[in-house]
Amino acid sequence: MSSIEKAIERLEKSKAEKKSVDRSAVAVEPEKTATPEAAPNETVAASQPVEEKLSPAVQESLEEPNEEAKRINLDYEALSSNGFIVPHSGNKQLSEEYRIIKRPLIRNALGKGAAPITHGNLVSIASSLPSEGKTFTAMNLALSIATELDTTVLLIDGDVLKYSLSRLLGIENEPGLIDLLSDKACNVSDVIIHTQIPRLKLIAAGHRSEKSTELLASKEMERLLDEISNRYSDRIIIFDSSPILATSEAAVLNQHMGQILLVVEAGETPVDAIKDSLSRLDHEKAIGLVLNKSREDKGSNYYGTYY
Repeated sequence: MSSIEKAIERLEKSKAEKKSVDRSAVAVEPEKTATPEAAPNETVAASQPVEEKLSPAVQESLEEPNEEAKRINLDYEALSSNGFIVPHSGNKQLSEEYRIIKRPLIRNALGKGAAPITHGNLVSIASSLPSEGKTFTAMNLALSIATELDTTVLLIDGDVLKYSLSRLLGIENEPGLIDLLSDKACNVSDVIIHTQIPRLKLIAAGHRSEKSTELLASKEMERLLDEISNRYSDRIIIFDSSPILATSEAAVLNQHMGQILLVVEAGETPVDAIKDSLSRLDHEKAIGLVLNKSREDKGSNYYGTYY
């Protein structure tokens, strides 16, 4: 029995009893080494107007920003009030949980895991259904990785239908991933958004397109991911994916990833939905589960929470 199957078995046993809905995350023994959907009404970041004409070099766009680069200041107070682990938030328990979650992801991304993973630094945060906490998880994971001394993180809104991450950060009107794929004149430096956290960069979902699935499945998408993955092997690229069972875009996006984290809402996500989602993923990739909104009893086999 694989570690994923064991995790599902434990979820089946505990399904009957709904646990607390605290925003806590539990890493559930990912294969190979491998928290609520973040959609607060309050905008937590605001873009500042900047000059046009950014450098076309991808390398320059992922390094320190120049005077013309797009920037936002993350609203730490608003993020912290919604459960995010911004600097000095004081949420030591949740910070420690994400340290546990990120460690195997970083090892895989940097080629230090048990087995080499193609595009190991491309990480998808997915869920089976809407509102299970994938955006909350993606944002917190990026914030945690950004505290590393030797690693930077690029957080991309890959939910090109709902734009949860872009709305959370107030960048839903910025050009982003879809623009990179649909407009040959658009390049990475046009859409990279820098933050006051030196090791955290963002890319919005971009402008809506009726051909979003086809764009994510295109050769241009493969070229883009090859470029940012291979050229920047010391950087981790996190995609906030759309729900696997709700959209066709999720399946297409996850095909390109090296690692996939499936967010499960404690006491809510049907076990059949988890199994269905896992059956749609390529098991040659590193796949892990994150249990969200859970308060585990003392003596539980789960780890990562200390309530």
